[in-house]
Amino acid sequence: MRGVPGCTSVGCVRSGGRVKQFAIRVVSDEYLDLYILAVAALPFTVLGFVGIADIKVLASAILALLVILAFSQIRSRRHVADIAAAQHSDPLSIFQTEFPGDLETRRGSASSLLLIGMTMTRTVQGGSLTVLRQVLRSGGKIRVLLTDPTDDALMRAASEHSQRGITADRFKRRVESTLEELAMLQDATSGDLEIRVAPFIPHMGINAIDVGNPDGLIVLQHYEHRSASESAPVFSLRPADGFWYEHFAAEAERLWQDGAPWPLAPAVAVRRSSRPSFKEEFGSELELSMDKAQELLITGVTRNTLITSSYHKFENRLRNGCRIRMLLMDPASDAIVVAAERYYADRTPDSIRERVRHTLRLLAELERSAGGELSVRLTSHPLAMGTIAVDGSPGVRSEASALFVEYYTYEAQGEPKFVLQPADSQWFENLYQEAEALWGNANAHNLAP
Repeated sequence: MRGVPGCTSVGCVRSGGRVKQFAIRVVSDEYLDLYILAVAALPFTVLGFVGIADIKVLASAILALLVILAFSQIRSRRHVADIAAAQHSDPLSIFQTEFPGDLETRRGSASSLLLIGMTMTRTVQGGSLTVLRQVLRSGGKIRVLLTDPTDDALMRAASEHSQRGITADRFKRRVESTLEELAMLQDATSGDLEIRVAPFIPHMGINAIDVGNPDGLIVLQHYEHRSASESAPVFSLRPADGFWYEHFAAEAERLWQDGAPWPLAPAVAVRRSSRPSFKEEFGSELELSMDKAQELLITGVTRNTLITSSYHKFENRLRNGCRIRMLLMDPASDAIVVAAERYYADRTPDSIRERVRHTLRLLAELERSAGGELSVRLTSHPLAMGTIAVDGSPGVRSEASALFVEYYTYEAQGEPKFVLQPADSQWFENLYQEAEALWGNANAHNLAP
């Protein structure tokens, strides 16, 4: 440095930098007032002790020191008040009923977004679509996780959890619309966009923004059950929140990892496709449903085992006002031979005819002993399955309505059984209408001798 002997330019710069840093530390030190008080008091104490300073100077110095001491006390009390206020602050103030006002801005400036929700209708199909397009075009990465629209059971469960009035079909259309918008967004920007679908219902919506950065942000929305309006609470976490920020960031990643890439691979699609749930025998639910039924429509080849094993229960049902319709195969028809060949490899046509006639005798006894509304018809159609329709007619349907169906296998042991309810929509209607068509085309049978 020119004009300073023995000082190189690099050395002087370093020395000046150290002095500047020291000065900044001293000025910003919270104990500065105490340092000034100590430094000022020491020389006046020495001067007064040796008798050099007179009483007027010492009095002025003491007053000045008292002013500094008072200033220090004011600062200390403010610190104590701030600490006390922090301890008595509302711990629930983090919960809000609305999303942060700067959420859109944070999304738009993000380099990494992980969005998790059930339908993401508002985020993807609303005004936020422009923000997502901006992120992708600026080189950012977006990951989106939604519920799987190909899982009908999941769609039903999600719709029951969502706002009232949203059916499973409507919920499914919302998810599919979001996926279509995301696919078009990816095609339009060629950006780094990953889409996955989850085989479960996320219990909260998550906006994870630049999670690995010092200015990261996680916004979470608790999904209420059957909320009347916007689900709440909504709360935000930042890296300074420490444990809970890391906790929810890790959970968001686990949710993402358990999703399947969209569009689904063929093997995944087949694995997730809906399939009927078969059982070997109906459980107690069959008897419970029939005991509470207003009407029963029962179809089958002989129904001998059902009537024989539950004779007294059918007697009670008739006495309690239950209307029963029974459709059996006509023992005089050639369909009995077909049934023996196809469904009962260990039985002859004659044995099947006798079982049907035995059932008809039991039904005649039921009518005489219990009275009530009991109708029987016989069909010459070779039935492919037997059905017990509990309150199947549209006029009497309730949440307890059900179809108990058993499929008659071709020369194989066992009859796969399954249950349908009105919520199963077209399949309930399909099989119930088949039973009604069979009944409508059958011949009435007079139970009287």
